[in-house]
Amino acid sequence: MLARFEVLMRWWRVWGTLPVMAWVQGAALYRAGKFDEARRYYEKGLERHRRHPARFCAHMDLSYCLFRLRRFDEAEQHLQITVKHFPRMREASVRLARLQMWTGSYLEAAWTIKRILEHVAPDAELAALFLMAVIHNGGPAFLRKEALAALLSLDPKQLKDPRLEVGRALLAVQRGEIAKGRAVLEGLATQPGAPLEAHLAFSELLLSEYKIGQARVHLRAALLAAPDDPKVLTLLSESYLKPGPFYNPEYANQLAISACQNTGWLSPGEMKVLAQSFFHLGDKGSALIVASKAKQVGKQRLGVFKDSETLDELIKGLAAGTLA
Repeated sequence: MLARFEVLMRWWRVWGTLPVMAWVQGAALYRAGKFDEARRYYEKGLERHRRHPARFCAHMDLSYCLFRLRRFDEAEQHLQITVKHFPRMREASVRLARLQMWTGSYLEAAWTIKRILEHVAPDAELAALFLMAVIHNGGPAFLRKEALAALLSLDPKQLKDPRLEVGRALLAVQRGEIAKGRAVLEGLATQPGAPLEAHLAFSELLLSEYKIGQARVHLRAALLAAPDDPKVLTLLSESYLKPGPFYNPEYANQLAISACQNTGWLSPGEMKVLAQSFFHLGDKGSALIVASKAKQVGKQRLGVFKDSETLDELIKGLAAGTLA
């Protein structure tokens, strides 16, 4: 009885309304990790209280439940609703951008951050998300320029954020200043408590140099930090497709399937690597199906999928091989 009274008083102080019991129950299930049960209560409350002042909190909690259930399209819809009605809500935009990056929608993520920066001042997290989204998308140039402007407007103390240093190092690599960018990434990735972004960026560079063993060290650290992250799984998969003593296409295929499942089959980049793993296994039919799906998903994205040309070449080669 006392707990119920405390809930009532807290809701009245914060929202000026009586509590929506469906959301109270949903929140308890959310905290207990029972995301599918919580989802049902949040949806029930939203259906009955469409104009409640606390509805945006319910949308955000529901979005996280759907994310954990790998229902990414639905999760994004609830965040888009919140951002549309509350364009100044920084947390909603950050969650939306992170979800979009998780599913490989890097250009959409960049635009999400660009829009929130029209309402709030840049900070290290927003600038890092903006910069990394543009880098992973491979442009365009005008968004890269805006991301850099957001970065340069920060307080000097914020510029020391390691996520921003990773982004600046990757820009150096993209500009052809490979030695400079590599040195920064190595320094960041080898520090105790290095951020996930540093491990991923440096391991990807090491893979391009065919330093598979060294790359695996950082990918294992990344895997410990984020075992479900599709980018971690995809880079690990690629490491097992490189020729040499570490070559293991069966394991690469397992990792790539997990990466695609963890994006809800929404990321063309992850699907491209899965197609390559099927090719290495000699299963050209499956490789062609997955590569074609990747191309279809890429076409539905804002802008142009940056690996569309290599994906087209893969599909062309697979089609020729399949028909042979």
